[in-house]
Amino acid sequence: LIGLRPATWYSYQVGGVEQAVSSSPAEKILTQCFRTLDLPNGEKSWRLAYGSCRKLSAVEPDALNALGPWLMHNFDERETIWPRLLLLIGDQIYADDRINDSVLSFEDFARKYTEAWSDDAGIRQALAVLPTYMIFDDHEITNSWNIAPAWRAWALQQGLEQTLVDGLVAYWVYQGWGNIALQSPDEHDLLALMQQAEQSGEDILEALRARVRQTVYEEKLLDWHYTIPTMPPLFVADVRADRPATLNDKKLAGDAPRIMSQRQMEHLRTWVQEHDTSIALLISSVPALLPPLIGFAEYVTGVRPLQRRSSGILYRLGRLLANRQQKLALRMSFEHWPAFGATWRELVGLLALRRRDLVILSGDVHFSYAIKAYRVRSSGKRRTALYQLVASPFRNVLEQRDKSLVLGQAWIKRAIYGGLSMKMLPLQDAKSPERIPSALLFQNVVSLVAFSPCGDDAGMYCIQQTYLGVKQQILDELASTSL
Repeated sequence: LIGLRPATWYSYQVGGVEQAVSSSPAEKILTQCFRTLDLPNGEKSWRLAYGSCRKLSAVEPDALNALGPWLMHNFDERETIWPRLLLLIGDQIYADDRINDSVLSFEDFARKYTEAWSDDAGIRQALAVLPTYMIFDDHEITNSWNIAPAWRAWALQQGLEQTLVDGLVAYWVYQGWGNIALQSPDEHDLLALMQQAEQSGEDILEALRARVRQTVYEEKLLDWHYTIPTMPPLFVADVRADRPATLNDKKLAGDAPRIMSQRQMEHLRTWVQEHDTSIALLISSVPALLPPLIGFAEYVTGVRPLQRRSSGILYRLGRLLANRQQKLALRMSFEHWPAFGATWRELVGLLALRRRDLVILSGDVHFSYAIKAYRVRSSGKRRTALYQLVASPFRNVLEQRDKSLVLGQAWIKRAIYGGLSMKMLPLQDAKSPERIPSALLFQNVVSLVAFSPCGDDAGMYCIQQTYLGVKQQILDELASTSL
């Protein structure tokens, strides 16, 4: 579509779609409209919705499904109430949620996406009216995908090449293409292949497989991260596929692990510096800041105190320690930012480059919370803050054992480690004047985040996050937190 004006509502109709996918005569025809984004050159109030983790086999209420009816209920106030965009931050399908352990093909992944988005009226309605951006986490491919540097080599030895390749191809077709379609084809290899297929009329599946296979074997890099031209600006990171892998018997156990490549980190660093006049939003499928005790435990497994030693007894001791740390991280399923020592240090260093705060939106952990951190050695009249907001899940549940562990450490509200001093932020119960004691929410939610310019300084925003959950089959406010 070309010639669209910013900040404008448009109605549209997709010919033939309703007849093709609406099997029930009682199902109402979808409302089809959208609002273009504001120009990113001024300070205006705006809203976004986000969340993660939607497992269709779970019996819990589906918050993302309920979003469609909620939007229609508030249709007349769409300019003031609706979010401007929807961010789906990981685990939109559970490809590993299957009866047998057979290797998945593109057709299997396609069936998962169709089941998740085409066969559900509430989801279809939400996607029909909200500009939607997405990024994968692990379950779009398989559980604990790329959890450690050696994982990919193990998966290839187990015969999972087709799963890794076709899972990423399916992500590109169903999610990734739309995220970056405004770029020119010469900016992205997969976009170039799409253009060639459009011109030739030939099926593109094998060409996509061949290019993605090069990335799986780390023969040729492929960027999955992208930016969104909003105000405040958005950087959507890839912290899953871009984790460097140990292939061809390389020995990297003694190195501090990375959650993203140096290439992507350099893109992020440049972007952070270019958008220094306003707060900036970093989208990461997995959290950077975790509840204090959990975050500290992960951080300990990612530190490599002797990694700079190149020989001698300290070098051998460092490698032994690193192997023990890695085994512990795997056993405990530690796969968030604190467990990746190299990129953790770089993330903390980003704060030194900024005058305005950095806000991270994440999912993955199957509970919701907000936390704030400062650099320990920061100076000046105003310290740049790092905020972490988490909304998870849309439809899933935290296992009771894990929930007990998380609640067991909830009395610890503050921590200092890895160059950051952090504290949990209060969570206000929507139905009472009391705050939630644990500052944690264990329900299926969609999060609405409102940004309002405040203060005398340009680029300053007051942020209100509201968690919506399903009550009697409709979305209702559960809790909120303010920054």
